[in-house]
Amino acid sequence: MKVIFKGQVPKDLSYPESMEDAMAFSSDNARMAISDGASESFDSKTWAQLIVESFVLNTSVSQTWLEALAKNFAANFDLASLSWSKAAAFERGSFATLLGIENFQTLNDVEIISVGDCLAVLLDGIDVIKTFPYHSSEQFQQRPHLFCSNLADNKFFQAPSFYTDHQTTWNLDRLISPRILCMSDALGEWALRKAAECNPQWDFLLEISSIDMFKDFVVSERGNRSMKVDDVTLVSISFDRFGDKNELPIS
Repeated sequence: MKVIFKGQVPKDLSYPESMEDAMAFSSDNARMAISDGASESFDSKTWAQLIVESFVLNTSVSQTWLEALAKNFAANFDLASLSWSKAAAFERGSFATLLGIENFQTLNDVEIISVGDCLAVLLDGIDVIKTFPYHSSEQFQQRPHLFCSNLADNKFFQAPSFYTDHQTTWNLDRLISPRILCMSDALGEWALRKAAECNPQWDFLLEISSIDMFKDFVVSERGNRSMKVDDVTLVSISFDRFGDKNELPIS
């Protein structure tokens, strides 16, 4: 798995430090994650960053994983020093999404977990093969599940159908030029809507190669009211192909 491009554009260009999207990548290039922190919750920027960092270190998303994550989040704050309003917001919890990807190269498989409305798109060249978790722009209008730092607000995580609903595996065996685009919700909604309008932009998204190019595109689409004004993240991934899946690369 090779990251071809990774970039972010903040909701407010004058305050890039306010970016509440996060992304992280494992040192062996086998795992990556993006997260979109919910603006209305307490310090969702820190919560989103901890989520992606925890995933690339340990992809076994479990109750133990979530409890450790919440504990690490709480350790960032001296609750006694918080104002009553901030303390109340902390108790209500911070909310963020997770889109995590792990590449099992020996199997030619990519395993994806998605909580929330970040979008992954599998392409062969510029042809869309699959999308997850959404398949149409209209689905972005629904209220998604989000991971919460208040463990009591993660009841969906305890459902027997959690992994069936939030996890999928894509096999790359029959694909000639597999690519995956990972994007936060504003961009994901835009991309699926353009495709539904018979104006797909997958080739353009695959060609984005610099932060300036990405920023100019986002600003332009916001300006013509085609894209929601929100933090935007895009990660473009390619995969090495060695012929038969059992064939090893030549050193």
